[in-house]
Amino acid sequence: MLTGKTVKIRFRRNFKEQRLWVFIGRVVGFDNCWVLVEGRGIIFTVGQMDPIDVDEESREMMIPHSNIAHIRILPDDFDIENIECYRGKTRWYIKVDNAPDASLGEIGETA
Repeated sequence: MLTGKTVKIRFRRNFKEQRLWVFIGRVVGFDNCWVLVEGRGIIFTVGQMDPIDVDEESREMMIPHSNIAHIRILPDDFDIENIECYRGKTRWYIKVDNAPDASLGEIGETA
């Protein structure tokens, strides 16, 4: 079902001070416990001058289902190598061509 799809995976946060982490990439495989994705991570830290940190290189990540808050399927032509983040009025977003932009997190959200 997900294999070959480009996705944005938002990780669960277990405590309010924990930084928000998102992984964007192409699903290589999955089973009842794990999702294997090749892509890039994004860490969002509120209170910083530049709160967005995007991995410089792609990597494979095996993510347990228990760590996933939600998965958004992105268009097949999403450019993982050129992830563009921007600040809206109340939220940070990831630019998605030919689809609604993907929310990254609230500007005032506790990291």
